Amino acid sequence: MKKFIKKGAVLLAGALLLAGCGEEMAVLTESEEMIVVNYSAGTLAKHNSYQQEGMSAVYPKEEEEEELSPETEEQDEDKKEETEDSKGQGEQKKEEKETSGTTFTEALAIPGIEFSYKDYSISDNYQQGGYFSLDAQEGNTYIILNVNMTNTGAEAVSCDLLSKQPIFNLKINEEPGVKNEITMLENDVSTYIGTLEAGQTTAGILLFEVPKTAAENISTIQLTMQMNESTTEIMLK
Repeated sequence: MKKFIKKGAVLLAGALLLAGCGEEMAVLTESEEMIVVNYSAGTLAKHNSYQQEGMSAVYPKEEEEEELSPETEEQDEDKKEETEDSKGQGEQKKEEKETSGTTFTEALAIPGIEFSYKDYSISDNYQQGGYFSLDAQEGNTYIILNVNMTNTGAEAVSCDLLSKQPIFNLKINEEPGVKNEITMLENDVSTYIGTLEAGQTTAGILLFEVPKTAAENISTIQLTMQMNESTTEIMLK
């Protein structure tokens, strides 16, 4: 390109010098020669479509890449934020699922009485005193949920769960649920009738007969209660 500009400048200067129709060639000073050269270079660059103005000119492709780059970064950032939001929402839903449910106290709703799950035990039979005994069928066993009933008030409270007729369903390791055994045991939570004095705690139970294979390796247990045509999941804590 520099060679082309210099050559054009010389030709233009020559043309100007020879344009006198036989007149004597004018002698230019060094400064005048520089003016002619600069003018010629500027004129050629002006009409040269391949020449960009200025020393820091950017080719169209490079300029496009620079213009698109910020937008691409913003899009990547938006996608990253969307992914993080989705992940966060997923974790939040998982947490809500793990902590969802109702307490025993809220589910049974006996004013002044607090019901709290204690633990569970496994046995092929259940005995109460020396006068009552239940044996599981062959191949089955009992899972016994132990539930404390406490009067948290300063006065005696009557507790009538028999009239509420709650039905409990126990699910082990995501297997199909099993309904509780309804008995007339004096501490059966599903049929309990009694009066608790102020501050008194009575140990209650819920009895479920399940296959032995299901009780051999328990990883999770879930409890739901059906009462008044509504079903509630109960937190076991």
